[in-house]
Amino acid sequence: MFPPIDEVTADGYDLQFGTNVIGHHYFTKLLLPALLAGKESSPDHHTRVVTTSSAASYLSPLYWDTFKDGPARRQKSTSTMYNQSKLANAIVARETAKRYGQDGIISISVNPGNIQSDLQRHLPSIIPKIANLVFLYPTPYGALTQLWAGTMPEALNYNGEFLIPWARPGKCRPEAYDPVIGERLWNWLEEQVQDL
Repeated sequence: MFPPIDEVTADGYDLQFGTNVIGHHYFTKLLLPALLAGKESSPDHHTRVVTTSSAASYLSPLYWDTFKDGPARRQKSTSTMYNQSKLANAIVARETAKRYGQDGIISISVNPGNIQSDLQRHLPSIIPKIANLVFLYPTPYGALTQLWAGTMPEALNYNGEFLIPWARPGKCRPEAYDPVIGERLWNWLEEQVQDL
């Protein structure tokens, strides 16, 4: 979280967008055959994809010209890059639900909560110290919402939804529910991974 802005992937993508969005999308794409086959042996005849978004998803829209390195990206802050990647996670999870829900794949995005972790390692040292005292929860809390989404029977009712701490339905930014943005992002991601 918040690496220096000059850090990019080997293919020139923003490091956070490449890791948090393109990597997750490609990994899920590779798992699709197993997910589709696995629903047959699942007691509820579903499989699940749980995507970790963040409260940061509320803080920035998508800046399409910043996904790859260039002048527009370098004018943004590293926190903006993180925020948009977390919004994109919610959008892709919803789009996955739309495209594969009828095939038995449940896709849910979650905000795990403000958790004490090394995600803040690139920030000035005083900021994590203050955050730990004021609004960060112990690390084990960070798994609660994901575990609920991935294991509880009730989670089947939340395909395409955004869960907030602690395993409650919530809402993301309005862009997360825009079908035009969802399709545009999905198609862009498919283009990026088509030759891998």
